Amino acid sequence: MKDVSLFLLKKVFKSRLNWIILALFVSGLGVTFYLNSRTANSYSLESELETSLVKNERIINEYEEKLSQISDTNSEEYQIAKNNLDGQKNLSTQQTEILTLLKEGRWKEAYYLQWQDEEKEYEMISNNPTISSDFKMAVDRQRKIYQALYPLNIKAHTLEFPTHGIDQIIWILEAIIPSLFVIAIIFMLTQLFAERYQNHLDTAQLYPFSKVAFAVSSLGVGVGYVTVLFIGISGFSFLVGSLISGFGQLDYPYPIYSLVNQEVTIGKIQDVLFPSLLLTFLAFIVIVEVVYLIAYFFKQKMPVLFLSLIGIVGLLFGIQTIQPLQKIAHLIPFTYLRSVEILSGRLPKQIDNVNLNWSMGMVLLPCLIILLLVGILFIERWGSSRKKEVFNRF
Repeated sequence: MKDVSLFLLKKVFKSRLNWIILALFVSGLGVTFYLNSRTANSYSLESELETSLVKNERIINEYEEKLSQISDTNSEEYQIAKNNLDGQKNLSTQQTEILTLLKEGRWKEAYYLQWQDEEKEYEMISNNPTISSDFKMAVDRQRKIYQALYPLNIKAHTLEFPTHGIDQIIWILEAIIPSLFVIAIIFMLTQLFAERYQNHLDTAQLYPFSKVAFAVSSLGVGVGYVTVLFIGISGFSFLVGSLISGFGQLDYPYPIYSLVNQEVTIGKIQDVLFPSLLLTFLAFIVIVEVVYLIAYFFKQKMPVLFLSLIGIVGLLFGIQTIQPLQKIAHLIPFTYLRSVEILSGRLPKQIDNVNLNWSMGMVLLPCLIILLLVGILFIERWGSSRKKEVFNRF
């Protein structure tokens, strides 16, 4: 078994295509991290407040000009304009105070005041039937984030454009793993598994190993290869993020939507990080087994690659637009590659599937892994026995 694994590993490392894909992938990640670090500041609270203050200053000037043109100070028009002017001045004063605290690094005080402002805004809109539920939920999410953030007395992170180490891993799991990384490993696994078949000949028969041993070793190498790449990319992301902005905090507030309760709650980033890593790893094992089976039945690289991409990536993204798939998304193992979206509640909300959750994934994926493994070993053993019978007849 060890000899088979070493033989397959040598084939993996000798493949130039694998190294090219890996180099392109790492280069792309590096560029993305650089762009994230440049963009993050534009989406910070400080940047939002500065933009808002400029806008408020313009509005204040407009109201002052309007008041100067109204001669009757007792008119309703004058009073409305004056009240609006006072409101804008109060808002500017509050925002200036928060911005000053942020620039001084007094995070707890700044985010406490921001939370109070968000609370007031939520109270104003919560009972307004003309405002959409999505907007109300967005404001509710923001107020709860600042409520959870201010006691930590740390600077807010921009999770959409992460720069911290832990945040980078979450972003990789959410944006890169279910897209570019999956496509890359399908290419690599196709190279590994379809290489076995040359001119419709199963070269595994020529080696001094049983086909079952060859299958187990192939799957082991495939899982190991994907795992090493996964750990390497996650580690690289964490290292880059840590060098840019620091490690981050495992207890950093993270919004989680409950489809059952129809509300946003604030958990910790570790509540999403570690379960996401586990779900993603289990989904990778399923992918390795599925690509192996496709290679077993179709044998040539291009058909194997095409069918793997259609079957895995197609289903992965098909749940976004194909309604019948949305109803059974919790039964599609590849869906769990989008583990961050599942655990944060965004994907279940988007496709309205309450069964798509951590518990279902932890039942479905291990069962599928075992069933697929048993199926692979059975067909390999059956195929080997059948060929022996044919040879014995002659």
